[in-house]
Amino acid sequence: MFATAFHSPASPLTRKLLIGCSAVLISALMAVPASAQRKKKNDDPALKPRPVKLKTKDNIELTSFYFPSTEGKNAIPVLLIHEWKGQASPYQKLCLTMRSAGLAVLLVEYRGHGNSRQYTTPRGDTKDFNVNTMGKRDIQAIIQYDLEEAKQFLKKENNEGRLNLNALTVVGVEEGAIMAAHWAVRDWGFPSVGRLKQGQDVKALVYVSPIKNFNGLTIDSTLRDRNVGLLPTMIVAGKASPEAQEAERLGGRITALRKRLKIGGLEVKMESTSLSGPALINEVSSTTTDIIKFIKANVPVSESENEWIER
Repeated sequence: MFATAFHSPASPLTRKLLIGCSAVLISALMAVPASAQRKKKNDDPALKPRPVKLKTKDNIELTSFYFPSTEGKNAIPVLLIHEWKGQASPYQKLCLTMRSAGLAVLLVEYRGHGNSRQYTTPRGDTKDFNVNTMGKRDIQAIIQYDLEEAKQFLKKENNEGRLNLNALTVVGVEEGAIMAAHWAVRDWGFPSVGRLKQGQDVKALVYVSPIKNFNGLTIDSTLRDRNVGLLPTMIVAGKASPEAQEAERLGGRITALRKRLKIGGLEVKMESTSLSGPALINEVSSTTTDIIKFIKANVPVSESENEWIER
């Protein structure tokens, strides 16, 4: 029957019907894979927000929260560093909004904070960090181990094609702003070896309610690093907040540095509020919107700028 139909001469009407049916069939066949692909992406557990456990080189287990993007290799990753004596929960709204904008966000509860409060002694005993007695050495350990382990997680996501590590942005809140700046200096201190890229991934910094000094560490000292001092930088604070004076002073310092070199890339946003840190982010909606706009405007992703590289 099929052989007869295939070989028999067809009338003009029959040919039109066959052509029409073929077009419908081809469209249907093309639509099914696309629909299936969308369903697969929506159901992919790797693209759903989730908690993740990180183990540092000095054997500290960290609780983190990851908000992946569906933009694949075009996704700008954001490493969010909360304030001292803070935790992840106040930042859920920010992370979800960033994710909706196509960004991939990793929020780490660093040692001594949130659900990352325990450590194991050399004798195998489990103890709690005492955040009130943690000092400069502990801050340096957070920068050297905790934030570096966060990057290793993002590196794996990069190699899976789920984000572009070469377009990394770091957002630091209050004391987290100082840690963000110092970790950026560390990241830019790793040169490429041949074709192997080891660091220099931080492409923008956002300081929310930055403070001047934290256990002997300052943002000012990081500005001496030419690479970090000239990165696109955004400073956000409330006009009537305790951090207002420092935000304006820091903005002036960075402006003077860049004016001599005729380089822009600095945005200082002073909101009409007395709120600070997570409260500023959650209660002043324009803060989140402005941060996202700044990141997207200053961290382009293409084959010629911040291109995706397998690590």
